[in-house]
Amino acid sequence: MEGKRVRDSSVTIAQVMDPQDANPAGNVHGGVIMKLIDTAAAVVASRHSRSHTVTASIDRLDFHHPVHVGDLLFFYASLNLVGRTSMEVGARVEAESIITGTVALT
Repeated sequence: MEGKRVRDSSVTIAQVMDPQDANPAGNVHGGVIMKLIDTAAAVVASRHSRSHTVTASIDRLDFHHPVHVGDLLFFYASLNLVGRTSMEVGARVEAESIITGTVALT
């Protein structure tokens, strides 16, 4: 089997946060962000393996900055490690205020 480069399976996904993604205070639910992280990671894993994949576990998830309705989220995901029957995918999420242009690690 020929080797693959990390960039061959990496993905960047952009998504605007809408009112249905948030609580009444206008903060996006962490579960919405978790789902989108899992989607980005699944794309990376499937692009690498060219097969169906499943998430076995998430080692850690820390929220550093709140996300608000109207923010543009960027999900960056790429391979960290590949074994014979499993792989590790890393993800980074950044929120950009479309109005101010401020970007924060989420």
